[in-house]
Amino acid sequence: MKKIIFLIAILSIMGSSVNAKTINIEYILDASGSMLETIQDVRKIDIAKETLSGLVEQLPAGSSEIDLNVGLRVYGHSTVTGESPEERCRDTELEMPISGVDSAGIKKKIAEIHARGWTPIAYSLEQAAGDFLVGGDNDNIIILISDGKETCGGDPCAVAEKIHQAGIKVKINVVGFDIKPEEKAQLECIANVAGGKYYSADSAGQLNQVLTEVQNNVIKKETTSVRIKIGGPGTLKFEVADWVPGAPYLVQIMSGDNKKEIARAENNLDPLMIPAGTYRLFWHQWRFDSLPIDMGEFTVASRETVTFPVNSGINLVPGKWLKTPPYRWYLKNPGTGEIVMDVNNTLDPVPVMPGVYDLHYQQWRFDSNEALMASGVEIKPGEITEVELNTGVTLIPSSPEMEPPYRWVLTDPETGNEVITVNKSWGPIPVPPGNYGLNFQQTRFKHSPIQLVPSFPVKEGQLVELEL
Repeated sequence: MKKIIFLIAILSIMGSSVNAKTINIEYILDASGSMLETIQDVRKIDIAKETLSGLVEQLPAGSSEIDLNVGLRVYGHSTVTGESPEERCRDTELEMPISGVDSAGIKKKIAEIHARGWTPIAYSLEQAAGDFLVGGDNDNIIILISDGKETCGGDPCAVAEKIHQAGIKVKINVVGFDIKPEEKAQLECIANVAGGKYYSADSAGQLNQVLTEVQNNVIKKETTSVRIKIGGPGTLKFEVADWVPGAPYLVQIMSGDNKKEIARAENNLDPLMIPAGTYRLFWHQWRFDSLPIDMGEFTVASRETVTFPVNSGINLVPGKWLKTPPYRWYLKNPGTGEIVMDVNNTLDPVPVMPGVYDLHYQQWRFDSNEALMASGVEIKPGEITEVELNTGVTLIPSSPEMEPPYRWVLTDPETGNEVITVNKSWGPIPVPPGNYGLNFQQTRFKHSPIQLVPSFPVKEGQLVELEL
């Protein structure tokens, strides 16, 4: 994975006022190809550019306490596919020198950046060291924000240690942005050997929050430390059963009236810090093939940890004759009519809050109808309920060359109401056990519907084959 990087470096500037503290900030922005990847459908380069532009706007022009100078370095933005590895691994430029606070100029440069190149972190750090003046009693700090590790064969950790021990004595803080676990160690090393700290950001909001915190710490005035004890957040831990198919696409923590999102976690089950209070938890297993499931209410107290069990659910067990998962199946509260769980294109087990539900099922999107497959399905706390799809009906054509009919219908023999409809297929299709009639229509316009069988039984666990 290619990387993003901002470096904030603080160095001394010649000619500052006698009593003012000199702070030189250099932002180094990674514009490598991985910045074209997205977080919640927004490109990371766009998140980075917007965040960095907002930070520049917050910079003070200077004061009697601080002489502030800000510059911008970018890498990965000047080379494209086809250029030599040597060129791509030396793709870094100082776009704005460290001189005063030209917010408008820096924002203009940021707006012109396009992500496209490689990620020479070590080489960029080496070049950044030469952007600053040596000497003076200055705070020299680098804040590196990266979504991955070095890809040009350099050793950023060794370079960071060398810079920290050199004349400019740079401290390096690192923000890992959307980092894979296997890439985290290198970034932590950079911070550890250079006297800085490592931070983590996995979304646009977290990136803005972390960078704002780091920048404010860099340029803060010397003052008296005051500690005020307030009610801190609580922690929510997940206790997930082994049958749950991996970390969910999304977990939402909603206010008690479900009108406000308090917190969310995406593609992970790490403990989640949230304000003390009473909330509802919504579990969204798959991004496209499921809807959020209300898993119930919980309460968390300040500075305490509450464990939420995700161990109740439902699993459809198909007969061997059922070769494909259904287009859709869902659970409905029989009392309120509310759909409490809705999934598509899968037979994987699904977490759901304990209760009694009706199971509705549709095998194909266009060629079958939605049917009530089972009533009174009980989901017990701490258990997974298995519903077998081993009862079904299929038609057997009189010859292999016979085309599937336009439509065939299983009806209720007593009322004549349609129960199961199938279009352009012989089956098989799951059905609830019971008695059915069979209506058949060979073509849409050339043939009328006819009743082939007035009534026949389908017992639980049977695949009834109706031979034409």
